Amino acid sequence: MRQVGCWALAALVVVAAGLADCHAQSLIPPATAMRYGLKRAWFAQVGAAATMGRLSHVKYDDGMLLVQSRMGVVTALDAETGRTLWTTRIGNREGSEPAANDKHIVVLNGSTLFVLERSSGEVLWERRVGSAPGAGPGVSDTHAFVPMISGLIEGYDLEEGRHQTPWNYQSSGHVLLPPMITPLTVSWTTDRGFFYVADPAGGGIRYRLETRGAIHSRPAAWSPRLFATSADGYVYALNEKKGKLDWKYVVGEPMYERPVAVDDKLFAFSNSGNLYCLDAAQGSLLWQARGIHQFVSKSPTRVYVEDTQGKLAILDAESGARLGALPTSSRTRKLVNGKTDRIYLIDETCAIQCLHEPQLTSPVKYVAPAEEAADLKLAPEKQEGAPAAKPADEAPAPADDMPDDAPADDNPFAPPAGDDNPFAPPAGGDDPFGPAGGDDNPFAPPAGGDDPFAPGA
Repeated sequence: MRQVGCWALAALVVVAAGLADCHAQSLIPPATAMRYGLKRAWFAQVGAAATMGRLSHVKYDDGMLLVQSRMGVVTALDAETGRTLWTTRIGNREGSEPAANDKHIVVLNGSTLFVLERSSGEVLWERRVGSAPGAGPGVSDTHAFVPMISGLIEGYDLEEGRHQTPWNYQSSGHVLLPPMITPLTVSWTTDRGFFYVADPAGGGIRYRLETRGAIHSRPAAWSPRLFATSADGYVYALNEKKGKLDWKYVVGEPMYERPVAVDDKLFAFSNSGNLYCLDAAQGSLLWQARGIHQFVSKSPTRVYVEDTQGKLAILDAESGARLGALPTSSRTRKLVNGKTDRIYLIDETCAIQCLHEPQLTSPVKYVAPAEEAADLKLAPEKQEGAPAAKPADEAPAPADDMPDDAPADDNPFAPPAGDDNPFAPPAGGDDPFGPAGGDDNPFAPPAGGDDPFAPGA
């Protein structure tokens, strides 16, 4: 027995040493950060991988980091100090990326929607959704919106609790990404190349844009425009009020990575590693950088991105010139943060660290110009579950606002020609894309243990 105890103690020492070594390899030393004009503000251990699973999702929301583990644990951290605010278990398997407003946290675990109190993490209510979710929810001030693989969007009133009948918005194609919420609209993309914009108060779909390729990334917003990138090689900018195509920019190659709108600029990424910095109002190219994979954050003078070698690359915000590249561990993932200048690095062993420029003692926050909901022109026909017609005082988009290969009279906002209605639910109400028995976890990582933070995931 004494020998077994010695072996157990030795094993614990080895495991502890291994974890310490992992952290030593993934943490950015303060001296190294300073060489690149950065400061390591804090690092935090969010539980342990053995008890809560590795981290699957991390999201920034208004001074809070929301962390979701593969074993159904949701943790809230203070984004400026790394202090743990609360921890709540909502299941024993991986859930979706959390969504939040100033009162609620909303997350899916399997096919169950959980609504938590933001301040405490207490579960306020939970309920099963209608079919198989395709991605995590979006949340407005009053409602949670759950996308289904079948193309349906379900809207739940956050105050009504579990006993309610949700709104239904039906779209064409599979919805595999969380919807985007602004004060004026809820919008989402589908793998059939449609970009839908709907009334967040249940007034129906306002308009849609049809592209010439699948849309594999979330939309972005910087008032008064919404942005989408497509596999057809175009960046599209929609006027949120009018449903009008303000501009489009041709990249000429597919785009799968999510665009990010920050400080009147739009950052769009092509599959071959080209970053395009566009003027969000005009759609003109400000600068281009090569060998870039994703956006990380922006300060007043710098843009931080992940390059195609996995390094934290530093670009000049005015010219796009590369100023340096900070090496990071192969286990480190970078959070896409378009809300502040803070850089958040996430390690698969449940460690998170925050970097920022030393002179920026308070976070630089990026907030789009406020829009008055009363100014929004609503479509005259607002029918739940069907696309609304364009406003009567709006002419169809001119031919030069269409993709170059589109017919001159092709209106991307019009419903498709013919008698087939892609918005009708499947015959008999069955969801052909739903998992058998409804218990499969649509958020589980692919077989073989692939990392959900891997590029393209």
